[in-house]
Amino acid sequence: MIIKEKSIKSYIALERTLRYILLKDSQGKESFVFKRFIKGDRGFETQLENVKGDTEATSIVMENRLLNMQKQFRENDEQRLRKRKRETKFYHCILSFSKLDSLSSEELRMVAKTYAKMRFPKSIVVATNHVNTGHQHVHLIGSNVEYGIHTTRYLTKTEFKNIKSKMEQWQEKVLKLEHSRVDHLKKKIPPFLRMQNTNSI
Repeated sequence: MIIKEKSIKSYIALERTLRYILLKDSQGKESFVFKRFIKGDRGFETQLENVKGDTEATSIVMENRLLNMQKQFRENDEQRLRKRKRETKFYHCILSFSKLDSLSSEELRMVAKTYAKMRFPKSIVVATNHVNTGHQHVHLIGSNVEYGIHTTRYLTKTEFKNIKSKMEQWQEKVLKLEHSRVDHLKKKIPPFLRMQNTNSI
C-alpha cells in the first residue's frame, strides 16, 4: 500500500479535513468510521441509524458529530506540554491500494486499526474509507498530542519508513494482496543519477 502523511497546523484545517473525509462520500453502506478516544460517538451512531433515509436529519446529526470530534481533538491538543509556533497539531494520513485489488469494508477497517496502533498508539484517531474513486483508500486523522499524557508523537524519517515497512509486512501476511506491494525501504534514485545511468548505456 502507498502511505502518505500531511501535517495539519491549525484548527480550521482540522475542521476542513474532518468534513472532507467524513462527508465526501456521505458515508455510504460500504463505508466505516473507526475512532479512538472520541467520547460520546456511539450516541451519534445510534441517531444516524434511527434517521436513515432522512437526508435533512442525517445532515444535522453528522454536523453535531463533527463538532463533537473537532472539540475533543482541540481540547486534547491544548493540553500539550510544550507549545511552539506553527507546530503540527494533527496528521492526515492516506493509505491507498491498487485498482486491481479489492478489499471489503471490514478489511479496510482492519487496515485503519492496525495503522493507528503502529503510528498513533496513544493518540486520538478518526478514520474512514472512500469508495467513489478508482482505487480504494483509507483516510485517517491522528492527534500529535497523545491522549491523557500530553506528550507529542513526532517521528524521524527512519521511524516513519519502518512503520510503513511493517504495514507492508502485515498486508502481505494478513490481506495477501497481489498488486498493492510497495518496497518502502528501497531508496529512490535521484533524477540526475537516472540520467547518468541512461547516458552510459
